[in-house]
Amino acid sequence: MKLLDLIRSKIIRRFINLRFLSAQQVSYDEIIRIELLVAMCLVALASGLLYILMGLFLGISFLIILNYLIFFSTVIPIVLLLIKKGYYNQAKLIMMIIGSLFMFIKAASLGRDSGMNLSMLIIVFATFAFYSIDDYKYILLSLSFTSFLIIILEIGDYNLLGNDKATNKFEYEFNYIFTGLFAVLFFYVILRVNQYMNAKLVDLNSKLLYKNNSLKKLNEELDSYVYRTSHDMRSPLTSLMGLIHLVKTEKDLNKIEELAKMQENCVNKLDLHIQQIIHLSKNIKTESQLHPIDFRSMLKDIFEELSFFEHSNNVHKIIRIGGIAQFYSDTYRIQTILSNLISNSFKYYRISNERPTIEIDINISPKSTTIIIKDNGIGIPEEKLVNIFDMFYRASNQSKGSGLGLYIVKEMVEKLNGTISVKSKVNVYTQFLIELPNK
Repeated sequence: MKLLDLIRSKIIRRFINLRFLSAQQVSYDEIIRIELLVAMCLVALASGLLYILMGLFLGISFLIILNYLIFFSTVIPIVLLLIKKGYYNQAKLIMMIIGSLFMFIKAASLGRDSGMNLSMLIIVFATFAFYSIDDYKYILLSLSFTSFLIIILEIGDYNLLGNDKATNKFEYEFNYIFTGLFAVLFFYVILRVNQYMNAKLVDLNSKLLYKNNSLKKLNEELDSYVYRTSHDMRSPLTSLMGLIHLVKTEKDLNKIEELAKMQENCVNKLDLHIQQIIHLSKNIKTESQLHPIDFRSMLKDIFEELSFFEHSNNVHKIIRIGGIAQFYSDTYRIQTILSNLISNSFKYYRISNERPTIEIDINISPKSTTIIIKDNGIGIPEEKLVNIFDMFYRASNQSKGSGLGLYIVKEMVEKLNGTISVKSKVNVYTQFLIELPNK
């Protein structure tokens, strides 16, 4: 195999413009067939020259020599030029038709005992090796032409152009050796193409299975999502409608102001649900847009956006960012991930804690980035850690959200081909560890 790879890279591919093939998005199995065509030209050239040299010593007719010289000086250069220019099917067709004529002229003066009846099968083998099933028109044309010539030879008993007894002295052995050589070459290429196609089918089946599993998971989550989201969105709307009715009948301005604040809370809660729906939809539908990430600027914006939390100003913030590279990823998803995790630190603030703290450690390397977000809040019971990334799961009675925050975080991390894990101890700490590839 190493020898064949060496021949392909050092000799055969000198006649092929691989950059052009790549630009034209030529499939790998077609590249194998193009390599076969080049190899056949080179083997035909080498075997033909050897044939002429042997024939000069053993005796060979002028017709045979002329046939070979015309073939070498016209057909092979034209075929190689067409390959270089990207006209692959035309190059194959010329090789098939002119090659058939070349074999026909040679066979028509050597007799059946020369083994040329077997050599004519080289063209038949080559037809199936050169073309894919999609090129059935070329296959039919080539087979029809070759079959027509074989029928004429059979009718004329391979003596249409005379009976060259001198050449027949060594023709039988030569034909059988090189017919076998070409047959091995063709079957090797067909085997390589089949291996490639089988590998491609396995890969496609694997991708299809993954997509089917993803769709099954998505459908299950969608059923749950529609039911729970409609309920969670209806709850603040119902409360809002009740509060509006109370405002209409209330005379006391202080109570009206209090009811207005309650209405605002309902609207904020409804807005949070809508934002989460947008986050989920955008994460599913949009591909990653890669940009350089400025963590310091991003964290500053996030803390400003979350400053409305009741205890946000009391939380001591420690930010450490280090590394030797620039981090590239999707800005929207990174900001959403950090915002959700930081907001959780504010939500689950431990009131009895004299010094509430959130620590953010970010380490950037050329290949990946590690993000650790740790707080000393109420923590999460160990038995609940396994479920906290599930849709609509609430690990604490203190939670007033929809239970989608950490689910969205996990989905976005996976969309970025990263991983997320959590460690926690009740009334001590909670730590999220995120590892993301640097793209």
